[in-house]
Amino acid sequence: MYIQLKNHKVHIFTKTVIDPSKKSLIFIPGAGMDHRILSMFKMDSFEERYNILAIDLPGHGYTTGPLFKDVESHTKLCIEVLDELNLQDLIFAGHSWGGLIALDLSTQYKNSMTICMNIAYPFLVGDILLDYAKGNLDQAVEFLMKFGIYKMPETEIKTTGFGVKGSGFYGRSKGVIKSPYGTKTVEDDPEREIKLYPLKRLFNQTEKEISSIDLNSCTNFRLQESQIQNFENVKYIFCEKDKLARYNPDNEILQNAILDEDVFILAGCGHFPYFEDPDQLEKTFKKILD
Repeated sequence: MYIQLKNHKVHIFTKTVIDPSKKSLIFIPGAGMDHRILSMFKMDSFEERYNILAIDLPGHGYTTGPLFKDVESHTKLCIEVLDELNLQDLIFAGHSWGGLIALDLSTQYKNSMTICMNIAYPFLVGDILLDYAKGNLDQAVEFLMKFGIYKMPETEIKTTGFGVKGSGFYGRSKGVIKSPYGTKTVEDDPEREIKLYPLKRLFNQTEKEISSIDLNSCTNFRLQESQIQNFENVKYIFCEKDKLARYNPDNEILQNAILDEDVFILAGCGHFPYFEDPDQLEKTFKKILD
């Protein structure tokens, strides 16, 4: 579905027809990604009780209109979208950069719970990744895969959309290959490339520099002290092997969070648990939502 705002036509992905009597679980994807992340989540067990939605922010997925360069502007757009949706009993769920937006949003819009997955605060992004994201998205994604992925999913994820398996890229076992987003360096493991393809494709957007813009906004975002003090019913999901957003119990946003009650740590996976271990992530969502 689409919502027409003053300057944006916002795409909202819904798993089922919206039922106003249900609670609504609203996902905000990570930097450079869009609603397609929900294709990797195991959400069937929640559909009876929840409307499940994902917002494409400007420059992501199918949403059109001016791009934003800070977290706060994305939060304001989410507020406009939520006003138009007019749903009750909202749960915000954000991954990585999207988790920052969800956290900011939770202090400005009435909701019953906020779930932040794989976030850091402050979320300082290294210069190498920022440079890659601006000039060569393919290399930026390779960086994210190298430091963000700990293991491959046990079940092969089938996908359609941008790119074609079996094209020249997957037919070669070694070398540098050009793409619309920069260059890919293929080593001696084409099978790994095929397995990672469903995740990598989520970063392919019409706006080629959107990942760079999002990652810069991560680095620049700060919450006000009053926001941190007023957090209500915020849950955090971290991953044991995540090198991009590590769990730090001394972080100021976790000062009142209790391990195993507000903070949940997934074993044996990295920054993208919905790709690496969707079963374990589903079980964690059940602990939080039941």
